[in-house]
Amino acid sequence: MKKIYFLVVLLSNIQLWAQCDISPVNSDSWSILYTDSEWSADYLGEFAIDGDPATLWHTGSGVPYPHEIQVDLGAEYPVSGIGILPRQNPTNAKVKAHEIFLSSDGINWLVQGGGVFNYSDENDIAIKQSTFHAIEARYIKILGLSGYADDYMGIAELEVYQDLVCSPTGQNNQLITFDEILDKGTEDDPFEVIASSNYGLDLTFEIVSGPASINDNTITLTGDPGIVEVRALQVGNDEYYPSENTINFEVIDLSLYYPEVTTTFIDDFPLEMPSLMAYPIYIKSSIIVSDDLINIQQVDLQIGDNTFTAEEQDGFYYYLWTPTSFGNHTIDIKAIASNGNEAVISRNIDVTDSYTTQTVGTLEDVVIEFGGDNSRWYYGTYNLPQFVGAYNNLNAFLDVECPNIGGGCDDWDRWAHIDIKAPDGNWVQLIRYITPYGVGCDHELDVTDYSSLLQGQVEFRVFIDTWGTGGWQLTLDIDYTEGTPDFPYSSVTEAWDGSYSFGNPANLQPVETYQAGLIDEVEASFLRLSNTGHGWGSNNSGNAAEFFNAYHFIDVDGEQTFIQHLWNDCNPNPDNCTGQQGTWQYNRAGWCPGAIAPPNIYDLTPYIGTSVNLDYRFHPTYQDYCHPNNPDCESGVTCSDCNDGYNPVYYVDGQIINYSSQPIVYGNYLGVNSNNELIFNISIYPNPSNGFFNIFTDSFDGNTRVTVHSIDGSLIKSYYFNSSSELSNTKFDLSNLSSGIYFINIDNKKGTGTKKIIIE
Repeated sequence: MKKIYFLVVLLSNIQLWAQCDISPVNSDSWSILYTDSEWSADYLGEFAIDGDPATLWHTGSGVPYPHEIQVDLGAEYPVSGIGILPRQNPTNAKVKAHEIFLSSDGINWLVQGGGVFNYSDENDIAIKQSTFHAIEARYIKILGLSGYADDYMGIAELEVYQDLVCSPTGQNNQLITFDEILDKGTEDDPFEVIASSNYGLDLTFEIVSGPASINDNTITLTGDPGIVEVRALQVGNDEYYPSENTINFEVIDLSLYYPEVTTTFIDDFPLEMPSLMAYPIYIKSSIIVSDDLINIQQVDLQIGDNTFTAEEQDGFYYYLWTPTSFGNHTIDIKAIASNGNEAVISRNIDVTDSYTTQTVGTLEDVVIEFGGDNSRWYYGTYNLPQFVGAYNNLNAFLDVECPNIGGGCDDWDRWAHIDIKAPDGNWVQLIRYITPYGVGCDHELDVTDYSSLLQGQVEFRVFIDTWGTGGWQLTLDIDYTEGTPDFPYSSVTEAWDGSYSFGNPANLQPVETYQAGLIDEVEASFLRLSNTGHGWGSNNSGNAAEFFNAYHFIDVDGEQTFIQHLWNDCNPNPDNCTGQQGTWQYNRAGWCPGAIAPPNIYDLTPYIGTSVNLDYRFHPTYQDYCHPNNPDCESGVTCSDCNDGYNPVYYVDGQIINYSSQPIVYGNYLGVNSNNELIFNISIYPNPSNGFFNIFTDSFDGNTRVTVHSIDGSLIKSYYFNSSSELSNTKFDLSNLSSGIYFINIDNKKGTGTKKIIIE
């Protein structure tokens, strides 16, 4: 586990005016001047000041931070802070880092307060307050800089506070900011703390508590563990109020921390193979402190009298093990941390050439119910067979039943999917389906393409977009059919997995380009698409994806190569799901109620040995004439209401499936036990940065993809370059991201290189 560090932002000391009398300003005469976006007519800015916590202002879909709302208080008040009540149900859209601006005319603004709202967890819906010395003002602007867990900002109710005792003096508030202080080890050397006032006035520092001392701005640790709190102070002057801010960091006894090590390799099932062949053993290892303090040095495998070092890839380790004989083998897997501590797990593996067709259960009567134990989501871990070349077909059998709960079956058709966790921790969609209208049904799907991931210990997750009463009960079994496959080795790589707006005139083709590098050792390659269109708002078919008979296109290196007709005949139901209520019989964009969304398979084999750019293009002639971004939208003419705010979407999931007679491992790597990262020389400057930086690498080889990932592995942004000069001359802009640690990955024919960047 890695920690995320956020820039400590501003916060004047409440205690400096604790003796004053702060009370709410009456909101009867307030009005909204401006919001940067609104989700729909049900989430307007005015709902943040209507006195009803059940309504709220909510920013629009696809609009990233920063977010902004401006309020006219109707008269001047000695404003001394704000309170924000977050969304109450559901509990998303929480603002975290923020700044507060005040104005007497609504034109000239001056920042007077701000900070970081702290939440105990995702369910924390208590009001959050940010206060400062009183300033005479009529207009207030709240600028949200980052969110707690997503890109949305919501305010159920806004409070504005006034100070009726400590009158404004004409001075302005100072805001003190710290540069982040990473956690330290007890033996670390002295270091400087850096902070500043937004008006450039000199600061003094002191240790509030904890195992450290300070001289000027140099902190010296005592050698003991604990939490250190540092205070920065500015005494103020005739123009500015005094101010202070604090920052905490932890001093850690590194000798107490041991690595964690896990593997998908299990001894509950034998390792089945017709002859002695290479098998990829996948391993994860981490340590619950920052990589800057302790990191995993290496992972070793002890097999018999021999020791082997596993290869590190993005987010995981692997070792290609070729057993020396059939029979029992003991494998000890040891993770070694930079502090010298080790962790070992053992597996007793029976390698056998005897195997037969078998059915293995995973999900068993799992109930998904909104507000229940598994509210829309379920996670579970299951043990599955492990093999090379033993099975030529895998079939999944999914039973969707009405559960024995108060609401019974959900009455509506709900988007749903089942995913499996890959070795690097990313999720790979296994099945996408749509629940039926109020009845249970059975489904079957060939999942042979995922045979490399449906092995050993596998974590599954289920999502059903259910709301209100009722739910679903799921059982999933997998048939492993004995036989010789065309290729014993395969791999799965996600190309696209996301929700994309359809028909937005500002961005008619929102799906990002994916660069697929198909190494020479791959012998067959396919693009597997499971895409579905959803939504039709109050303007009905005027802005629909669900009922739009669409032709989509897949371009290879800019040339239209494949055509996907995203349209399903639903009557008769393709999965024989009969007895449904509702509109199940109407055809839909890539799906039917009560059926698995059928995948479309496209042959990429002719492109093996090359790196190609794949583009997924929506229906090229469609525009949403009910979209607020459409300048030709006219309420009552082109559609009922141009301010409806609803935007239909396509859920696009595309995967590259590769097959080979030679060992290949997850992530499209050839299994040659080589660390691709070692051949990359990557420089990022400046680092740390404010979000603007350059990248240099001497490992450029043809088309190169640069991706930005969060610390949990989530993809944030992708870039594509055709030359090294194009890459080196690009100024990257990630200034919209929250402060913290991110990873820059560079992929091309040479392999993959990774570099960490800190955004302040």
